Amino acid sequence: MCQGKKIFSAKEELILHKTISSTKFPVILAKSSQDSNEYIIKAFDNDSYSLSSYIREKQILSSFNHPNIIRYIPSNLFQIDMSSINFIVIEYAPYGDFFNLLVQKNLLNEKLVRSFFHQIIRGLDYLHSQGIAHLDLKLENLLLGKDFQLKIADFDVAQNINDEDLLSQGTENYRAPEIQNGSCKNYEAADIYSAGICLFALIARAFPFLEESNIKDIQSYNKFLQNKKAFWRGIQNLFEDRVFLSKSLKELLNGMFDFDPKSRFNIKQIIKSKWYNEPIYSEKEIQIIIQKVLKC
Repeated sequence: MCQGKKIFSAKEELILHKTISSTKFPVILAKSSQDSNEYIIKAFDNDSYSLSSYIREKQILSSFNHPNIIRYIPSNLFQIDMSSINFIVIEYAPYGDFFNLLVQKNLLNEKLVRSFFHQIIRGLDYLHSQGIAHLDLKLENLLLGKDFQLKIADFDVAQNINDEDLLSQGTENYRAPEIQNGSCKNYEAADIYSAGICLFALIARAFPFLEESNIKDIQSYNKFLQNKKAFWRGIQNLFEDRVFLSKSLKELLNGMFDFDPKSRFNIKQIIKSKWYNEPIYSEKEIQIIIQKVLKC
């Protein structure tokens, strides 16, 4: 798959422009030669792991329709010659993922974070209502679309919430403790935990817990379980004046980080929480703010 290779369809001609990522599976930007349309092609090899990931992601994404879930585009709209390699076509999110947005552009605005967190929860609520858990929520899998909406992406390890055997090991520092220790049975609750990590990271530009830490470290999950008030005092001191964690935010995070999946906050409890119901920006306001941020 080299740059410049052409993809033909009855409606338009696409050109493979560049590889955006190749960490797990090649992610390639394809551009139309007829208009300004851009697409993403995610390619999968033919080994057993890649094939199962391809089948899983295609089946899941093709059944979704939600503004906060990356949009699947049927590949039969294009006649694509890619040497028998499996692939899916999805919408292009031109502003990248939230990890890079956070690193390159300072989004330390709690109201803006809350606005995007609403979109995470709406997308997650839809996902769970369809009987699917993502199981690898992280900032790198949250994209900003051309409509300035957050898009949950990368479903190659997603599973039905009723599956007995967990396939995903998640990502270090994002994954729920039950995924880390291999005891996860409530996949929806595992997603809630990871969404809480994403929320904290968007606010603080750091993880609340580090898996390699010991009990004496400030960012120890065991320390959080032992004494939540002392943990949050330590975190506040660690970040000094750079980050402010309100009482309502800490209450929400406490619920999302509960060790017991059965008592961990569910989506209804998140939506009813005080912090969640504080002011957010409108979609138009988000667009104006992000455009200003991207110009800086």
